[in-house]
Amino acid sequence: MLKPLARTPLAMAVAVALSAGYAYAETGALEEVIVTAQKREQDMQDTPISVAAFGAEAIEDQGINDISDISQFTPNVEIVESPGGTTGATIAIRGSTTINPAVTWEPTVGIYVDGVFIAKNVGGLFDVAELERIEILRGPQGTLYGKNTIGGAVNLITRKPGDEFGGTVRLGAGNFGNKEGFISLDTGRVGDIGSFNIAANIRKRDGLYDNISTNPQAADTFKKLDTSALRLAGLLDINDRLEAYYTYDQSEKDNTPSMAQRETLSSKPERKDEAAVNGAIKDTSKSFGHALTLTYDLSETVTVKSITSYRNMKFNDSADYDGTDLAPGTFHASRDVESDQTSQEFQLIGSTDSMDYVLGLYYFTEDSKAINPYEANFGSAIAVDNKYGVESTSYAVYGQTDYYLADQWTLTGGVRWTKENKEAYLERTDPTGGAFGGNVPKTTVDKNWKNISPMATISYAVSDDISTYFKIAQGWKAGGWNPEGATKALFEEGYEEEKVTSYELGVKSRLLDNRLQLNASIFQNDVSDLQLAHFTGTVTKAYNAGNAIIKGFELEAIAALTDEFTLNFNYGYLNTKYGKLLVEGIEQQSNYKFPYSPKSKYSIGLDYYKPVSLGAIKARLDYSWVDSQFLYPEPVAANLTKVDAYSLINARVALTDIAVGENETMEVALWGKNLTNEEYRINGIPNTNFGFATNYYGDPRTYGVDATYRF
Repeated sequence: MLKPLARTPLAMAVAVALSAGYAYAETGALEEVIVTAQKREQDMQDTPISVAAFGAEAIEDQGINDISDISQFTPNVEIVESPGGTTGATIAIRGSTTINPAVTWEPTVGIYVDGVFIAKNVGGLFDVAELERIEILRGPQGTLYGKNTIGGAVNLITRKPGDEFGGTVRLGAGNFGNKEGFISLDTGRVGDIGSFNIAANIRKRDGLYDNISTNPQAADTFKKLDTSALRLAGLLDINDRLEAYYTYDQSEKDNTPSMAQRETLSSKPERKDEAAVNGAIKDTSKSFGHALTLTYDLSETVTVKSITSYRNMKFNDSADYDGTDLAPGTFHASRDVESDQTSQEFQLIGSTDSMDYVLGLYYFTEDSKAINPYEANFGSAIAVDNKYGVESTSYAVYGQTDYYLADQWTLTGGVRWTKENKEAYLERTDPTGGAFGGNVPKTTVDKNWKNISPMATISYAVSDDISTYFKIAQGWKAGGWNPEGATKALFEEGYEEEKVTSYELGVKSRLLDNRLQLNASIFQNDVSDLQLAHFTGTVTKAYNAGNAIIKGFELEAIAALTDEFTLNFNYGYLNTKYGKLLVEGIEQQSNYKFPYSPKSKYSIGLDYYKPVSLGAIKARLDYSWVDSQFLYPEPVAANLTKVDAYSLINARVALTDIAVGENETMEVALWGKNLTNEEYRINGIPNTNFGFATNYYGDPRTYGVDATYRF
């Protein structure tokens, strides 16, 4: 293992950046970064896995308002809003993704809040109220995490209440009528009970584009924001050995939909200022969750942890799949979704002189329902009633052990056993005679899946400052059913489980007296029984298409150039190829595309910090570039929605640490995102039957000012 760096109070408190972000230079050296990716506090340089993270200060300085903002700073990670709305997330890590947001589909990448798995990506772009850190784990996860995921994990770690009374108040304003308010208050220690925190965040913004539709029910503008988030936390000391940590979080959005631009293969990709879209009406979501974590120290080296949670999510939107204001030729859809989930996890975390270990038991259940009617007008009005849902239960046993063979060698082994049961239903009334799949009386299907997924890692400390590792891990995702399929028979047939075997070779280093950090990894993912889906214009096709090989490379570098300047550079490369791809009995290996897998991607960030008489000047400049990519596998759909290469520039300048009283400071900051007003697609919905797509674009230039008071 690498020799741990000194754990200064500053380093432990800020946990500033990580490989995807940045780290401030203190006295000319990079600070240690603490992560909990392996269920215990570790210097990130000591973790033999590919992990990137953002601390609280990085989240603020880099303008991360929700998890989609992480994408531009992290190699081989793509996170965008799901097509048509502002509250769903499409997440791809190392070429693995789930592009259909239907509730019957399993996510390829897991989102966790304080260790609690979030089952559905619908509603996944909730605002963050009080985050201490975001960690991005690339590659299959399962031997340390409650839910198995193939692509990776996004960990959102909230800040625990402080021991002293204090808080933060922030007000902000910007163009497009942007207004933001944030408050966080720590009670400090309350007698012998513990400490508490309450945090709230409100964001409002006028629409970014005008809707000139003649439909009086249609939204006047697109991408109007009206969001709020609240979090309550209590850290209770039951006795010297038992600690309880309770959190309640809620997020509410009352937005308007994204602007759908109708485009063909000959259309020039450019963002418009307005559109006439009569089916874009609303985009709302509500979510809340309770979580209780009990931590009991059996001894100085063994801890038992229990994580109990319940979450509820409701989502309602209306999407326009034709992108016009016409009556004949229109196709609209709405979704009214509700999902409940409950989970219970037990962990045994311990260490001896020669090993560290984690053992876990996991139980998860969910009940998700969707009312998803279609409205079409191809000469006469047609209404298709469509309802579906899924109930699932998952059990798992997992474990992982780090065994220290010698001073320089560490062997890590882990395994996960999973059993999942799913029961899904579909009920559809289709008066078109089959254009939308035909009539389906309420049909119920169910199935059990089982899996054993092992992992092994060998790591070698070349010196106190350089280590290497080689990791082999298997990942697994259960099968399911497609409620948007063309026939009842296709729904009942469903699709089977998907598996991946991942190979990764990495190096982590701190050089030049801790002034330079270089981390790199190469990997190969062998995917079998690949689950694919694409939208044809009225229905979705879903199937196990075959095998795929995904190869890639990641480089993450941070350099303390001077005492004031810190530079970071991140680069990701992907080479994706179908080994075998049978679609309806036809080999499509050379024709089909890999979704959300840009070949190259990089970002450069420069950070400046300089004490001055009033306090300190803190500035951040970020440039990112993303290669062209496809969003759907089927060739026509892929080309209709293709995302061309684009670049983004963000910046923030602040006068901080302004003393306004005893233990009270102020900060005033100017910020801007997409400063060059780049026009770029982020997603789209293809209509291959009629030769067009409704595409969606990234936000135009936004800027504003924030004032923060800390006490």
